[in-house]
Amino acid sequence: MELVLNYKIDGITIRSENAAKPHTMPSGYLCNYIKNSKKNGRALDFGCGKLRYSEQLVNKFNVVTFLDSRKQLERVQIIRGVKTTIPEYVANNYKNSNAVPFENVDKITDQYDFILCANVLSAIPCKTTIYKIISSIRELLKSDGEAMIVNQYKSSYFKKYESGIKHLHGYIYQNFRNASYYGLLDERVVSEICLENNLSIIKSWSKAGSSYVIVGKNKEV
Repeated sequence: MELVLNYKIDGITIRSENAAKPHTMPSGYLCNYIKNSKKNGRALDFGCGKLRYSEQLVNKFNVVTFLDSRKQLERVQIIRGVKTTIPEYVANNYKNSNAVPFENVDKITDQYDFILCANVLSAIPCKTTIYKIISSIRELLKSDGEAMIVNQYKSSYFKKYESGIKHLHGYIYQNFRNASYYGLLDERVVSEICLENNLSIIKSWSKAGSSYVIVGKNKEV
């Protein structure tokens, strides 16, 4: 993930940037899906985190927008071996690409053929923010565009989180350093959220503990 925002729940501060994984830990299955997608043209990485899937997206699409919170975009961090910020890395390495803060999502005038939202919703402990993301995806899709929403919801190491506080779709788990939220969003839960926000489900499936939901714009007027 992806979409770094801070949340305070019952006095517990959750910093969602702790969920971001580096580019060295992509899903091979998802990489192949992007590579073999029939979509082309413009793509949006919604919750780009540490640019985990940036190479796959820029190799496949003509134009790519990377979106995350302003905090995630502006902080100096190690991106693909370089100490930099995401906007700087994108400007220096990816032609025809740009980075946009989530706080400015309503100002984006482009629409996209393909939107990737990978392991974002599962790190957000706030229903309002989840709905804002899904409604933004709907607004940013072309009429024939597709969005792929991916969430890991099953893993052997998730068992320890079940000792935490039940919240929304998962658990708030605290250790001696910090608190994290882990949402377990299977394809049924994600599909329901999308349908509630006027997106149509093109197809959905699960593989290796992750849910994959492909959505499009409702054609109904």
